[in-house]
This record gives sequence, structure tokens and C-alpha cells, in this order.
Amino acid sequence: MMDARRRGLVLLLTHAVLIQIIIFGMRPALSYAALGLGSSPAFLGFLSAFYALPALFLALPAGRIVDVIGERRGLVIGAVTVSAAAAIAVVGVGSLFVLMIAAVILGCGQMFTVLGQQSYVGAISSAKRSDAAFGLYGFAAALGQTVGPLMLALPGGTPAMPPVALIFTVSLGCAVLMLLVSLLIRTPPRAAVAARAPMLRAARGVLSTKGLPHALVAGSLVLASVDIFIAYAPLVGHDRGLSAVVISVMLVARSAFSMFSRLFLGVLSKAFGRRWLLVGSILLSGLMLAGFVFDVPTPVLIAFSCGYGFVVGICQPITMSWISLIAPPGTRALAMSMRLAANRLGQTVLPAALGVLAAAAGAAGVLGASGGMLMIAAWAGTGVPDDPGEGTETEEQTTP
Repeated sequence: MMDARRRGLVLLLTHAVLIQIIIFGMRPALSYAALGLGSSPAFLGFLSAFYALPALFLALPAGRIVDVIGERRGLVIGAVTVSAAAAIAVVGVGSLFVLMIAAVILGCGQMFTVLGQQSYVGAISSAKRSDAAFGLYGFAAALGQTVGPLMLALPGGTPAMPPVALIFTVSLGCAVLMLLVSLLIRTPPRAAVAARAPMLRAARGVLSTKGLPHALVAGSLVLASVDIFIAYAPLVGHDRGLSAVVISVMLVARSAFSMFSRLFLGVLSKAFGRRWLLVGSILLSGLMLAGFVFDVPTPVLIAFSCGYGFVVGICQPITMSWISLIAPPGTRALAMSMRLAANRLGQTVLPAALGVLAAAAGAAGVLGASGGMLMIAAWAGTGVPDDPGEGTETEEQTTP
């Protein structure tokens, strides 16, 4: 019979797949719905910003709440909020204002959900198994991100417009299922030592933890590089006369190899050690991106995409595992919220900052600069403690 720890992980992975299916199905559907109502392309930027704002400004309070009330209740709040967003989108599909409200609420629900998920994975994982557990979590998230966009192909749409109302309805069904899974998850024992401390004092304590700021910097720069690659791959094709099919293959290869590498995270961590696996994977990610500067044949570009996907897929779960292990007792979700806010800041600021190079140096210059940015991330990774397994919370050795 499945033990409590494994049962909890299976439920959590199912939860992770569901939220990503919803997010990666609803977000493009929201954009299509807005375009169908005659909105300008600029409005899509506002829609995306409204989705991202909760994580940027409310992540710390949300993380603090999850630390105090427990992961299960945080997951329930997230599932209820996501359900509300999907329901609002269903009834308000004909209003741009309502779609914006749905985007904000969806961002809030996603924030609570991923904070609860990441804190839960850390709580049920021992220090030795943390990397493997977060690798599986990253794999589940990537699987959901692959399945979600398939909703755009549901029947009932037109060549130019998918069936947005149906997508929102299916998303609502997935959100209700996610709520049921949330109710089945048991909150693991957790340290309550920081429950009485004010949020800002607890946040300062988290930031003073040795290596945690380095992990935040490394993680945010790595995730920003992924966004830059996705955004500027089409410009690579435009600059070099490559077909959309080639660019599609590059993007799919990046995603698939990232998902594939996460299955071996535990093995790789044992073989190389956490610090050097993180630093080495970031360095290789930077080198792969720098390869796009050169005018090489198409198969080489696809090979660079595969290599970049494999090594960059390692970085994010490793930083999640590390932050989970080195966070002070009772502040794991708060530490994860700092990671989420840092990632959102990096995703907002860095692509725009590097985008000014596009006019002068094209996509190759942007991707080359992004590769250089990853050298900074690798340097930050060297400041993370070599063995964060010591001094972690006692509940990491318990079952849920």
C-alpha cells in the first residue's frame, strides 16, 4: 500500500499538472477573447501585466499566510480563487473589463497555488531527496504546460478564433478537480516558531540566511533567459530566413529537453553535488545561448536549443530545492514567495532591458547578451552553501 509520503507527492504532482493546464490554457484564451472583442494588440500587454501583478506585489503576504495556515489551506485558497477566475471568464467572455478582472484573480490563484505546492514538496522531502522531489515537481509542471495549450484545438472554434467559452468551461472543470485534490492533501507537520513574528521581520530573517539571496538572483536570471529565448526565437527566424516550422521545432525541443532533464535531477545532484550542478548547468546554459550569435546551419541551432533546454531545465528545480532547504524554520513558503517575486521582477525588467539591443544587434545580440547575463547567474550560484541539508526544518524528516 502507498505510504503517506508517496501518496502526498502523487496528489501534489497531480495538482501541479492541473494548475499548469489551466494557466496555459486560459491565458492564451483570454488574449483570443480580448482580440475577438476588438481590442488592440497593446491591450494584450495590459492583460499580461494584470496577471503578473499579484505575484510581484502580493507574493510576500501570500507566502506568509501559507506559512501560518499550512500548505493544504493555501492550496484550497488557490483552487477556489482559480475556480472563481474561470467562472468569471465564462460569464464575462463578452466584456474586456471582466476579462481583466479574471486575469487578476487568475494571477492571485496561481500565486497561492504554486506557493503551497512548492512549500509542500519541501516539507515532505528529506534533504537527501529534495532535489529528486523538486525535479519530479518541475516535470509535472512542464507536462501541464505542454497539455494546456492543446485546449486551443478544442472543437467549436474557427481557424482564427478558438472556442474561448469552451476553454474557460473546461478550465473551470479542471479547477474544481484541483480543489478536490487539495482537500485530499494533508498538511505535513511544520515549524511554527516564526508564526508570531511580523512579516517584514520574518522576511529580513529569510534574506539574511546564508546563500539565499544568491539563489534568488540565480533563479530569476535563469527564468528571465527562458522568457527571452521564447520571445526572440521568432526574430532569429526572421533575421535568418528560417521557416516558422524550424522555430517551432526549436521551441518544442527546448521545452521537451527541459522536461526530460528533470527526471534525472536526483541522480545528477548525487553525482556532481548541488552547488556545482547548479553552477555548471547555468554556465552551459549561457554557452548554448551564446551559440546563437553565430550564423550556423539549422541543425546546429536545433542542437543548441536541445542543449539549452536540457541544462536550463535543471536550474529552476535546483534553486527551488535549495531555497526550501536553507529557509529558516517556519518560513519556507515566505522564502518561496521571495523567489516568486524575484522571478516576476526578472521576467518583467530584464527582457525589456535587453530588448533595446534588438534594434542594433538583432535577436543574436539579445540572446548573446542573455548568455552573458547567465554568467552573472553562475557567479551568484557559487555563493550558495555547498550542503544546505544541515539545519533544515525538522518536519522534513516526517511524513504528511
